[in-house]
Amino acid sequence: MALAVSVQAQTFSYNVGDLLIGFRQTAGGTYDLVINAGPVSTFTNLVTGGKIVITSLTGSLLKSAFTTTNGLSWSAFACYDASVPSQKNTLFMSRPRADVNTQSDPWGRYTSTSQGNTVSRLNGAGNGAYYIGQASPAGANNAPTVLVESESLNVSPTFSYYSMLGATLNWGGYFQGNPEQNTPATFTADGQVVRSDFYWLVSGGAASSHPAGTYLGYFDFNTNGVLTYTAGPSTSVLVPPAIVSIVRTNTTTTVSFTTGSSGTYSLLATNNLAAAHTNWPVVGSVAGNGLTNSISETNASSQRFYLISAQ
Repeated sequence: MALAVSVQAQTFSYNVGDLLIGFRQTAGGTYDLVINAGPVSTFTNLVTGGKIVITSLTGSLLKSAFTTTNGLSWSAFACYDASVPSQKNTLFMSRPRADVNTQSDPWGRYTSTSQGNTVSRLNGAGNGAYYIGQASPAGANNAPTVLVESESLNVSPTFSYYSMLGATLNWGGYFQGNPEQNTPATFTADGQVVRSDFYWLVSGGAASSHPAGTYLGYFDFNTNGVLTYTAGPSTSVLVPPAIVSIVRTNTTTTVSFTTGSSGTYSLLATNNLAAAHTNWPVVGSVAGNGLTNSISETNASSQRFYLISAQ
């Protein structure tokens, strides 16, 4: 006797309290990419110095949504609504750093009514992604933790991330500022992460004063497409690397480059300059020590391209 089992692929999932990360092309984009990074409690409970790699975000996924990681805008956000009475209208929101080594000013805490308006927009983005996923075939771009969606969708219940964020980039005018970090036009060649801080905003601030939210940690988006969260304040100072020499002896190439006093510096290499930087293999990595360091690679190819990244 044979037993037939039907397996149905799952589409994007969202529950109140899930941490979402939205990506879009800063100008002229067609698609948004939404990542469900799991319950925000996983991030709030992480010990200082602990790290979480957002494994759902991959180079191939970014490539399917955008042609490059240059000129992207992204934010991380979560909320609790009235379904969690003890934390009603609590917000969790990223804030971009203008300088990778300088923590941003904290977002303020506002009244429950005010934050509730923003909660509605955040839930709109999460539930919108869920319903868009339900109406689309399951696959690599539509799974429980990832969704590539049309940016133009703005009819209930299929709201895109950008339609809820709004043209003013502050959740339809209900939030106090723009939570998005941007990658520059030269991001993939710069070799340095962009960083956003993450804040916990319990509702209850007075109408006339807005006490600072609680600092939780920071997100680093690397030129290779890897997104990492670190709990607590950043202690390392990242200095942009510079290649100072490339020496070829037979089939061995040695690349020398500057480093800062901390951070991790990696050598990436490829034979195809047209390949997305997010797909370049890592040859090796060293810890920053403020000196000129070298990494060698043995490769018989007559044409090879190199890039140094810092994180």
